[in-house]
Amino acid sequence: MPPHFLDDLSPYRWVIALAFLDPAVILIGLWMGWHATQAGKLVIAGLAAGLAGVVLSFLLRFVGISWFEGGFYFGGAHAFFRVIAGFCWALLGFTARRLRAPAPR
Repeated sequence: MPPHFLDDLSPYRWVIALAFLDPAVILIGLWMGWHATQAGKLVIAGLAAGLAGVVLSFLLRFVGISWFEGGFYFGGAHAFFRVIAGFCWALLGFTARRLRAPAPR
């Protein structure tokens, strides 16, 4: 039987959960998605939200008050998943803005 995709992600499950629950990623992703005027800007919003979350988590870890442990162990995986999470939050903000108000004329 071939290996299952989710079994390959098992060591990264907590990294994925932390990426989607990171307050910096959520706030920046939603804010930038809400203010995006084109869907193509969501990629930039996700990148900005993800990298801001990574920088904030490493600064807090450097000071010693971080909730995120193991950033150096997983290499770039935490940054990758935070960028993906930032894009998802930006997409949610973009969609919420479009559903809330009619398009300008």
